[in-house]
Amino acid sequence: MDAIVSAVIDGAKIMFKFTWSRIKTLSKCGKNILELREQFGNLMDKKLLIEEDITLAKMEGKTPKPQVIEWLMKVSQAEDVVRPLLEMPNKMMLRYRKCWRLSKKLDLVKELNSIHFETVATERSSPINSVVEIAVSPLVGQGAASNMKRLLEILNKDDNRRIAVWGEGGIGKTALIMNLNNELCISSTNSFDLVIWVQVSRSSDLSTIQSQIAKRIHLKVEAGDTTNSIASRILQRLRLRRKILLILDDVWEKIDLDAVGIPSREPFCKILLTTRSRDVCRHMAVDFSFQVNLMSEEDSWNLFAESVGAVVHSDGIESLARKMAASCHGLPLAIKTLGNSMRDVSQVELWENACLRWQSSSPLFNNINQEVYQHLALSYHSLPSKDLKQCFLYCSLYPESVSINVGELIQCWVSDGLIIGNQTVEQTFNYGIALVERLKNLGLLDHDAAVGTVKLHGIVRELAIRLSKSEELFGFQSQCNSPSYQMPNKSSKRVSLVRCGITKLPVFPLYSLLTVLFLQDNPIKDIPNEFFHNLKYLRVLNLSKTQITSLPSSLLCLSELRSLFLRDCSIEKLPSLKSLVLSVGIPRWVMQLLKEQRLRSYHHWTTFRPFK
Repeated sequence: MDAIVSAVIDGAKIMFKFTWSRIKTLSKCGKNILELREQFGNLMDKKLLIEEDITLAKMEGKTPKPQVIEWLMKVSQAEDVVRPLLEMPNKMMLRYRKCWRLSKKLDLVKELNSIHFETVATERSSPINSVVEIAVSPLVGQGAASNMKRLLEILNKDDNRRIAVWGEGGIGKTALIMNLNNELCISSTNSFDLVIWVQVSRSSDLSTIQSQIAKRIHLKVEAGDTTNSIASRILQRLRLRRKILLILDDVWEKIDLDAVGIPSREPFCKILLTTRSRDVCRHMAVDFSFQVNLMSEEDSWNLFAESVGAVVHSDGIESLARKMAASCHGLPLAIKTLGNSMRDVSQVELWENACLRWQSSSPLFNNINQEVYQHLALSYHSLPSKDLKQCFLYCSLYPESVSINVGELIQCWVSDGLIIGNQTVEQTFNYGIALVERLKNLGLLDHDAAVGTVKLHGIVRELAIRLSKSEELFGFQSQCNSPSYQMPNKSSKRVSLVRCGITKLPVFPLYSLLTVLFLQDNPIKDIPNEFFHNLKYLRVLNLSKTQITSLPSSLLCLSELRSLFLRDCSIEKLPSLKSLVLSVGIPRWVMQLLKEQRLRSYHHWTTFRPFK
């Protein structure tokens, strides 16, 4: 009996505990629902923050800690169970079984929320800033401000994923892009979460470019890593970003972006490059080419004045300073370099001396000249062939700021043998046009206002003259506008004495190797009969805008002559062919005239008037 009573009591106790537990669970169910919603929301926020920290850590080359990864897995498993539970209607959750499950999940969520991590990844390092500010002088002038505004508009258009800023050396491409970089650094509308600046040069290779990018994104590169493996790691790291801008400054040739590891085909990646060559723009398949032009006269003066300082506005100095600023022809590099050399110079006498010496390339300005011309000379040295270099130097034979007729220039190149004339006339001319465009694309020749003409920037012409002295093998010697001209030396092959005020022609020495002689725009009235005797290699002769009325018979001794220019000359008498035919035969250039029927016979030579 006692045993039965005891069993009944124990059963009653168990039933009471069970019932009480159920009553207790049901009574707390509503409270637990509210607490679980709050705890679960906190857990999801914490999970999101930790996932963001891990993403940033990976961008910086860090490895997430194992315990963090394990915690995230547990949170994901808990989320799979708790979220459906919380999405049930409250009436369903008030059932006992649901309330019991809800209580257990609340304990799990609380436990996960109680875990804290000091760091989510190994190795602490400085964070990667979205944009790194670059030390650069602010832009000066309305033209520069307009360029900046326009470039930002181009950059913000979705269709423009590859943009090129191009122009001649020293024109301010890098300064413009540096200021744009800094504008992105402070702009509240900057949409790029990472801007990478890479300094390229003529000598840069794939690994040099990769190392700069790797350093910027905190990617550790080992000595034995191959370019392919580095490219793969760069690609993986950059794909973690939302939107990136890669700036490639001073590009000289096509860069294989895929080989570098740049996701250039992805919509979140934009490329902005600077180059001196328009050919590079084409080879890089840019969507928009932005050309930087020379500064206006007003902007040139403002930049020069800023470089010199307040002293530039002093009495007696401003007029001299404006003259020096104008002599830079709108090239920012020359303007700043010259202006800095005169900074805070307050003596008028020193300004007068500097103004005189600057144009004459005095030793006082050797350092300035070297800084300017060494920078510009890179474009010349990048020319792929000796012939193309000579074609550029040939342009220095023309006076400063003069319009150069493209057709005449090509004719001279062909006549002088710089372009091999083994093609048809049309094919040769087209090749010459291609060479002119190549020089224009590199900023070594400028567009001119007149159709079919080009011009040489004043400072670029000075560069060509300076290079001519170092390239003695080519034999260029330009003395335009020089009343105190000197006779060519033994190595001279191409000589220009344009606008030198020559009234009486000198006799050239017997050793003369001249192939080109420019004498146009001189008040020459007479050519001595013996003048051409020692110029037997002459191929191009320009006597335009002289006052000559006749040509000596020694002209017919020029058996190599290919081009003779007599524009704006009033030729009344030509030499007789009779004696020449009996002795040495007819020169090839006269035969060409006969072939073209511009001369009907030898006897018509004396009445021929093709040059009026």
